Amino acid sequence: MKEREKKEIEKKEIEKKEIEKKEIEKKEIENTTVEKVEEELVKTDLQQADLQKAETVELEKAEPKTAETTESEISEPTKPEGTDTITEKTAKKRHGKVNRAAVLVSPLVLLVAVYIGIGLYYRTHFLPNTIVGGYDCSGMKASQAAELWGASLEDYVLEVKGREPFTGASDAVLGTITPVQIQMSYPDMTNTLEHIISDQDWMLWIMALLGRGQEIYFERLYYIYDDALVDGVVRSWDACQSANMHTAQDAYISEYSEALRGYEVIPEVGGTQLDVEEVIVLVKEALSLGDCSLDLETLGFYSDANILRDDRSLTQPVETANLWLSTSIVYDWNGNEVLLDAEMIRDWVSIQDGKAILDEEAVSSFVKTQARHYDTFGKKKKFTTTLGVELTLSSASYGWKTDRKKEAEELLQLIMEGSTEPREPIYTCKGMVKVTDSVNDIGDTYVEADLTNQHLYMYQDGEIVLETDFVSGKISNGNGTPEGIFGITYKTTNAVLRGPDYATPVSYWMPFYGNYGMHDATWRSSFGGSIYLNNGSHGCINLPEAMAEQIYRYVFAGFPVICYYYETPVAPEGEELPDPEMEAQVRPAEGDQPAPEQ
Repeated sequence: MKEREKKEIEKKEIEKKEIEKKEIEKKEIENTTVEKVEEELVKTDLQQADLQKAETVELEKAEPKTAETTESEISEPTKPEGTDTITEKTAKKRHGKVNRAAVLVSPLVLLVAVYIGIGLYYRTHFLPNTIVGGYDCSGMKASQAAELWGASLEDYVLEVKGREPFTGASDAVLGTITPVQIQMSYPDMTNTLEHIISDQDWMLWIMALLGRGQEIYFERLYYIYDDALVDGVVRSWDACQSANMHTAQDAYISEYSEALRGYEVIPEVGGTQLDVEEVIVLVKEALSLGDCSLDLETLGFYSDANILRDDRSLTQPVETANLWLSTSIVYDWNGNEVLLDAEMIRDWVSIQDGKAILDEEAVSSFVKTQARHYDTFGKKKKFTTTLGVELTLSSASYGWKTDRKKEAEELLQLIMEGSTEPREPIYTCKGMVKVTDSVNDIGDTYVEADLTNQHLYMYQDGEIVLETDFVSGKISNGNGTPEGIFGITYKTTNAVLRGPDYATPVSYWMPFYGNYGMHDATWRSSFGGSIYLNNGSHGCINLPEAMAEQIYRYVFAGFPVICYYYETPVAPEGEELPDPEMEAQVRPAEGDQPAPEQ
């Protein structure tokens, strides 16, 4: 309602300014008109004087001198100059004044008569450039102008806008009203317009003609209608039904959306409650004035939400959570593809108390689960020996091993950045090749040590490139070389191997499991056979120096070394098996030698 009062005040101010403006313009036109008339009179006076002078000259030329005149002039005595009588001079002066007055008065009277005559026309017609209620009524009589409103009423519609009652959307059409619905009509328009014409200052028609016309506003022209019909129409609208009205709802954060693969801010909904009685009052006012539209939201009829969709307390956590959920990392986890995206991360992300939360324990658990599934370090593996026997061996120090702690920390950071880059996990140990359905992590390049037959094979890309006899750990005193799948820890030359009662220098040292390793043994003159049973090493694989040198060139850190015993002794073709009594002894335990001195 304050809005309407404000509009009324503004209209009165406009009308006041228009009246003041017209007064100023009226004075300007009057001054301009007088100046123009005087200029016209002076111009006419000069033209008349020139015309009279020309006529006099023509008459003198046309009149011939007669004999009587000549005689009279001769017989009459000549008067000296300046001897005219006073009467003659006075007569001439009066004659000149009369002629001049006639010249001045005639055009002025004519001009005034014409101006007044035109003005009299506008006593019964609208002045030029007159707009009444939006219609150009210039030069029309009241009866002619009244016909304009009669025709316009057929197309009149009042459109009432506001908030859609079910969704709260703005700028919705709540309803319309036509003249037929409410028996709407005009009062005696001819009489009303005649009053407007009678109020005109017809003497200022020239001002209106110069483009400074007048505009009469609708507030002077009121429609009439049936009040009860208006009430009924408005109350029938959906927006005016109490069941359809609701209070304002604040914007809020949604639950996780499968379709969006993230969260969203649900927009606020403006209240749609209306004071129907007040709406009816406003509608009637608009109808009376002939307004074509009425916007209830602009007039402040509704309540608004306190928290809007752009509130940072809502948008910030949603943006953060959705950034995390945008993560899409394709892992290559030891040859296996693992996809980490919103489908999995959604269970790790939540929004609580206006904050986005990422479950770090869930991230760590994910890494552990994948590591248990795809790591091969320490797991038993099937291996087919050179002699064609399939064995199942442990891999206590060989294979793929994920650094779970570091990978969890790295993954947490990547999720916070919304990473979409492919990735391999961080490993503490790697196998020779990645595992597939048909290939284990040993590959086809490795050292194979047949501890039963004391024979070594060096494979490169599936081909034997070197083989040699060796002497492994002494079985009789429990120093037998352990079996299993291992990887070279490192390699070095010119090392000194030390124990409780020895210090042995070697040229090539290649440890593969703790202090167990391969090295040259220049103190031995023979290798292979059953030497290891009673005269074996402290647990290492002793090699001829030349063979140790060649093997040293092939291997590197992580290089697979497979050591095994046959459950049932198997000898290479053409060779004899070792003594059965010795083979029946207990399998060797792991050695425990000090690290070699470099």
